[in-house]
Amino acid sequence: MKEKILWAVVAFAAASVFAYNPPAGGMNIFKLSSPTQLASAASSAGGGLFMPGPDAIACNPALTALEQRSQLDADFTALISTDARDSHAFNAAFQTGILIPTKRFVASGFLNGVFCDSVNMDLADSLAIHAALSKEISEHFSIGLGLNGGVLWGAHGDNDKDWSLGADVGVLYRRESLGFLKDFRLGGSLLNLGKYYKVDVVPIDKGKKADMFPSFVTVRTGVASLLVDTNQFTLGFSFDISLPCFRDIAFDMGLQFSVKDTFFLSIAETIDVMEIKNSCLDVIPAVSLGVKFNLNAKNSEYLRSHSWDSSEMLVSAAWQQKYEHIQAISAGARIYLGQQDVQAPVIQLWTDED
Repeated sequence: MKEKILWAVVAFAAASVFAYNPPAGGMNIFKLSSPTQLASAASSAGGGLFMPGPDAIACNPALTALEQRSQLDADFTALISTDARDSHAFNAAFQTGILIPTKRFVASGFLNGVFCDSVNMDLADSLAIHAALSKEISEHFSIGLGLNGGVLWGAHGDNDKDWSLGADVGVLYRRESLGFLKDFRLGGSLLNLGKYYKVDVVPIDKGKKADMFPSFVTVRTGVASLLVDTNQFTLGFSFDISLPCFRDIAFDMGLQFSVKDTFFLSIAETIDVMEIKNSCLDVIPAVSLGVKFNLNAKNSEYLRSHSWDSSEMLVSAAWQQKYEHIQAISAGARIYLGQQDVQAPVIQLWTDED
């Protein structure tokens, strides 16, 4: 029985490896629905400016381990097709998420929905939920484990619906500096360890049938760091390499810039070798703008009792032209409950009177 199970696993993995042909955008289906993800370069190291939210677990479930404040997140993306062949010009994606730090670990999760029926990015209709636990295990290392599941419907032909269930694992190494690089981070993750969608949609190689998406087993590794860090402005970069199903290679590059930790600009570019080979061109960079401001609710006893009477909100908007005919226009808001603790505790063993 053990031998039969082993051969079944090997056969399933081999079939996934040699049949790689997802739809355009299928590898990034969980990253379309928010401006922060659209322009974060899908960084497994947290992006140039380390600001992970609940949706960061889609790239690396270890990224949230260092977060001190609870977060609430809501985002919407309009996917507008300018292709005359599309009967549905307006498509959409959304997400809502939450992050809660505890004494033992950081819990986070988000609900993701994508509704896109375009000849250029045929992803059908889907709802998926992600949940993860992360923990800082030492001064430099963090780990994370995530689970996800979803349903998809509205594809073409007889095979028009499916379900998904999988897991993600990740690690993050972080240090204050490495040479001239500040806040240096190295991340790695194993994503999509499970069963995902396999339905009749338009794949990148239109001459063959579509394969599972996101692809079974994606190895992702990346580096991120600050290049400039002053009181007035901060500049950071990120660079990732991912291997979907070991049959493709994709490069994600990003630059992020902030002024006084209030105004933010992000630019991200993805180069997917298999998509370019099949003339699915997605080479226009994504651009995101964000503003962070304070929220004060001194009159709320409930918020004051939880130290949430003074909080912060990050409002962001992003744009990207995808696959020549899809205009992705995204907007969202993230609330950081309370204020970040930036000062170490003062421990006083005795006073002058003692």
